[in-house]
Amino acid sequence: MEKISTVRSVQSVPSSREKRKALIEKSAADMAIALEAKAVFTFGTVDSRSFVNLSIPVIDITQIKNVIEKLSNLDHENLSRIQNLAENVRNEADKNTSLILNAAAVEYILGRIDSGCVIGVISSPDTYSILVHNMEENENVKSICECEKRIKSETLQNVLNLSLDIAMKGREGKKIGTAFIIGDEEEVMSRSHQIILNPFRSQDSNFEININKKENRETVIGFAQLDGIFVLSGTGKILAAGRYLDVDTRDIEIDKGLGTRHLSCATITRDTNAVAVVISESGGTIRIYMDGKEIMFIEPSVSLIEIDGEKVD
Repeated sequence: MEKISTVRSVQSVPSSREKRKALIEKSAADMAIALEAKAVFTFGTVDSRSFVNLSIPVIDITQIKNVIEKLSNLDHENLSRIQNLAENVRNEADKNTSLILNAAAVEYILGRIDSGCVIGVISSPDTYSILVHNMEENENVKSICECEKRIKSETLQNVLNLSLDIAMKGREGKKIGTAFIIGDEEEVMSRSHQIILNPFRSQDSNFEININKKENRETVIGFAQLDGIFVLSGTGKILAAGRYLDVDTRDIEIDKGLGTRHLSCATITRDTNAVAVVISESGGTIRIYMDGKEIMFIEPSVSLIEIDGEKVD
């Protein structure tokens, strides 16, 4: 009798961890649909394929920070270590939540998502969580809305877009630090002076250089290498570059380690109704000042934005 050999196909059975992960991701996608969310933000080892049927932006912010390291070799008999570990996990969760809230605010300011509800999905080796956040309650968004009472939202969006471009890419590989003072331009011009010849002086009234026009981006980036700051109107017209602020910086408090550019820009917003966007040359961080106070801090990697169609990592 002929012996017939049979081969059984063995399918891999998903582990309990994989099942939990898949359930969380499906639940997040279902919640996004049910709540008519404006975007989904993911952090950690989240499978983007879980959200392919959504018609809203799905933004991975994992590159901002390293995923929580897997915890191992715990001494369960050591109560103090366990308590410290629990505190570290809570702090890490708080930090990851803050990352998502900050990323959501940046995407909103850039005009990539609308006001409303957003969903956050956080995955680490040992923990999964879903975050539901109402953008109207986002403190950064509230601050930016206050700015937009003084300057056009389009102007702030384009200044921030350009600032992220400068912070991430610089100019020909060289890091650049600069600042944009926006709005209340007559007062700002009266409280400052040129340290170089103003390249934007005597503009043709029919051909003003406006930051809201895409064709002016490279011109602005080129002049960003100069000493001094830019002065813009609230509608985006660039009035000056290479400007020095004549301000009394006493009684202004800013983070330690920041230089005179940040100090002067914070001061001019105290003394006028202008808004300042400052880019640090050393770290590439972006700070927004209004009424003499820092109202928003942005790390360049918080937003995985596209600049001129090119994705910035």
